[in-house]
Amino acid sequence: MQHKYRLLIGGIGDDAHSVGIRLLELGFIEAEFHVKNIGIRNSIDRFFEEARHADVIMISNKNGHAELYLHDFAAKLSAFQLSDNSTKLWYLGGSLSVSESDFHIKKKFINMGFTGVYPRPISFAQVLENITQDLYRFEISKKQVGQQHTETAGHVKMDFNIVNRQLTREELDQQRADVLTEWPTGKDVVGIGYKVNPVNTLDYRLWKNKLANGSPLFQPRTGVADIEQQISKLKFLEQEGSDISSVQLDAASRSGMYDKARLGVEMSIERKTSQLNGFPIPIYGVKEVNRLVTSVNSPFQLRGGGPDHRFTYEVALNAGITAVEGGFLCYCLPYDKLTSPSTSLKYWQYIDRLCTLYADWHGIHINREYFGVLTATLIEPSLAIVINIVQAIASAQQGVKSISVGYAEQGNRVQDIAAIQMMDKLVNHYLNKEKFRCKVTTVFHQFMAAFPADYEKAEQLIFQSAITATLASATKVMVKTAAEAIKIPDRFDNAKAVKLCKQATLLANINTVNQNQLDVEKSVIRREVSQLMNVIIELGNGQIVLGALKAVDQGIIDIPWSPNIYNKNKVINVRDVNGAVRFYDFGNMPFDSTIKDFHANHVMVRKNMERDSSIFSLLEKDLSRIWKNDYKQWPLDGTYVTA
Repeated sequence: MQHKYRLLIGGIGDDAHSVGIRLLELGFIEAEFHVKNIGIRNSIDRFFEEARHADVIMISNKNGHAELYLHDFAAKLSAFQLSDNSTKLWYLGGSLSVSESDFHIKKKFINMGFTGVYPRPISFAQVLENITQDLYRFEISKKQVGQQHTETAGHVKMDFNIVNRQLTREELDQQRADVLTEWPTGKDVVGIGYKVNPVNTLDYRLWKNKLANGSPLFQPRTGVADIEQQISKLKFLEQEGSDISSVQLDAASRSGMYDKARLGVEMSIERKTSQLNGFPIPIYGVKEVNRLVTSVNSPFQLRGGGPDHRFTYEVALNAGITAVEGGFLCYCLPYDKLTSPSTSLKYWQYIDRLCTLYADWHGIHINREYFGVLTATLIEPSLAIVINIVQAIASAQQGVKSISVGYAEQGNRVQDIAAIQMMDKLVNHYLNKEKFRCKVTTVFHQFMAAFPADYEKAEQLIFQSAITATLASATKVMVKTAAEAIKIPDRFDNAKAVKLCKQATLLANINTVNQNQLDVEKSVIRREVSQLMNVIIELGNGQIVLGALKAVDQGIIDIPWSPNIYNKNKVINVRDVNGAVRFYDFGNMPFDSTIKDFHANHVMVRKNMERDSSIFSLLEKDLSRIWKNDYKQWPLDGTYVTA
């Protein structure tokens, strides 16, 4: 048996961010620590249960809700120390508050009993140095240990007994009777709800824009706890040029933790600033949500972030919202630890069928969008496209006619343009092949990982990202702000970002893209998607949704950085010298030798130019170079790694 320092790491509460946790796990293992990773969405009690067998406990919260789940940490720590008086080091890191300064955050949690608090990203080397010094300072010795342990190992089998057809009205109504009892505001969901003018729907606006081959529509993210502040923010952004209004659901509501969401609303009103990272639809109910929707003239969308939004979307659709986002894979594998994709499918079949019901009642199309970008960081395009294809077919099977497919900018302009254009083409191809006639539009998400701390570089990223989206003919762009790395963006940051994007579209045509490189990327994506879809179709004996579930089970679909226990987590992606995302480890993905050689060659060039063969080192560089400002310019084509 070996002797090592024992480290426990995991996320707390409603937070679903898993990339940083997994990277720290890999780093500490390489540094000869014994690591137990308990994944995301743990209670503080779970940490205290596991802390008896640890020397170092690292708690992550990236969504600003740390206080909601750690308000009684000091009392629990005192109680814990009565039964275990051995020295433990407690660390807290992430984006810990949506409103407080770094100074107040550190003071608050240090006073609770944490050894160290990190409210901003820092390098792994600095984290390791700090912890090593603390271990020496507190005279903590190494202990005898067994095997490393992670709770995202992908060894769990799922149930393949699914409904592979449109749900009947009776089946839907039976489920609705139970779903609407989840929270008191469910009693207000009655009849066909509030009707909306057809020309004010997102479906109408998106499709009209696509047919006209217009510049992308720009949609900022918003979401605060107080409805009056939310209305004021949406009105302001509409006046400043936002094309589409929307709210992001807060993380507590995404997780079905409605009591925490209500507490967040109460704290927000008391403190006069939002304590939630989104707008809690379930807490306000139908009438108030309708007041929110009708406060603006632009199309309105609700954006979620979890495997089960049945209750929330019941309230939203009844309140007159005509566009909702999410899908059974994209909101399960990257956002949830324990829910199986097959269970998630049942939840989203319900939502898709409900959307069809409201579409029939109101004579409109409810737009269904997918966050096909999954964990959003270092995602090779074929993965995002296959997920979009599968989810589009699942929605169309329930009668959905208006579909938006999403992709997150990775940073290489040629690859990003190829991804958007091939996603549009291939999603339509497979829908048509299944004899579904749907209106398909594309959504380009501006860079989703940690933003550069340098404000000028952040503005350059926003500007150049909008040019990439325009050159790709994306229908819509989800806008980030230049303040992402500095603070929680306010209405002025969002408005400035929208204006910057619209200025960029006017200059997009003076930018050129190497057509030969674009053709190569498109060819690779087409070939990869075809090979993946052929296996999915074969596994499902022609039933694509069933085949996709089996593909997850066998690691044919395998999402890097996923916290979900049903995901194999064998696939690893890194950037090449031009910043394009390439496969480093294919896991069980069924690509032919031509595709594997293509990726291997690009990775080898990167290793040689950087003189670095450590996979952890490459990953840490790829996940931190942008926020460290350690890159020349955006996009990354031709400048990411130079000799």
